[in-house]
Amino acid sequence: MGMLRKKFLYVLLSGFVGFVVGFGIRVAIEGSTFVVAEWDQEPIVVVCPDSTLTPFRVGRAIEWWQIREYKISHFHYDKDNSICNKGRFMEGIIFIRGKGEINPEFYATTSRFAVGKRLLSADIHLPNSNSKMSRLLEHELGHALGLGHIDKAGHMMHPMHSQGGEKFWIPD
Repeated sequence: MGMLRKKFLYVLLSGFVGFVVGFGIRVAIEGSTFVVAEWDQEPIVVVCPDSTLTPFRVGRAIEWWQIREYKISHFHYDKDNSICNKGRFMEGIIFIRGKGEINPEFYATTSRFAVGKRLLSADIHLPNSNSKMSRLLEHELGHALGLGHIDKAGHMMHPMHSQGGEKFWIPD
């Protein structure tokens, strides 16, 4: 019985180490790549009922990206929570949520679910207390559309909100 436990612990430890190494490699690649992944189809933005974002505000943020040739099919307010309560990730959907805990060092966070360079889903957590911050929704939508950070002052995808701006270009 002791040998079986050792093998099980070895397999468990190997799996954990493999996960940590793989995650580290992914973070390193995303940190050095601007276009991290892309959508095969135009995603749908679903605004969850816990968000206080108005249709005007969401529409304006989507339009900002559409002007730059990033396509979004449409957006939908999930008033009865029939879509949002199914989980964080659903293929073809970018969720926007307003409640829940995030790291206090961040104004908002975006998680992406991708297979290789193909985006399947994204989850934006923009706390209601920060929902009126200029450019914040546009920035997080940029992540949901597959873009990483760029450390250039004035760029929409700058990692620090105070140094970001309305400029957008794809770096060399």
